[in-house]
Amino acid sequence: MKTRFLLLAISCMLVSFVTEAQKSDAEADAVANLLGIQKKEAVKKLIHVEAKDSAAFWKVYDDYQKDNQKTIKDRIQLYEGTANSYSNLTPKIADSLATKYFFNRESQEKMLEDYYKKIKTATNAVTAFEFYQAETFLLTQIRAHIMQQIPTYGELMNAKK
Repeated sequence: MKTRFLLLAISCMLVSFVTEAQKSDAEADAVANLLGIQKKEAVKKLIHVEAKDSAAFWKVYDDYQKDNQKTIKDRIQLYEGTANSYSNLTPKIADSLATKYFFNRESQEKMLEDYYKKIKTATNAVTAFEFYQAETFLLTQIRAHIMQQIPTYGELMNAKK
């Protein structure tokens, strides 16, 4: 239950950021850092790490969080760019946005795979699998919550009719 509350808090924070105009890269960095801290708390509840593997796991996880900051920041900016483009969405802009989302998702998946391997080497395959499951769960929940809060372009067009 606490994990779901934490996910809701993370999602609300991201949605509120996306719905306001971004003032600077520093703000996106701050949101990405806060998200990282909140995600780490959720991961602590989702992954059982043996005492003998704890130091190694958390070192690699912290490296993952650091490396993942750019992907998170890019995703936040994509949400903002998507919302800002609704007023003048053209086929070219839509295609550009889709391409950026595909690239962002591929980057995230590649990073998860790379860090799965690093965690498996540092600890074991079970802990690495738990990492993958937890991260995938959190990412899916956060994305779903954000997408439920932001109307699709089609919904906006239908509402105008």
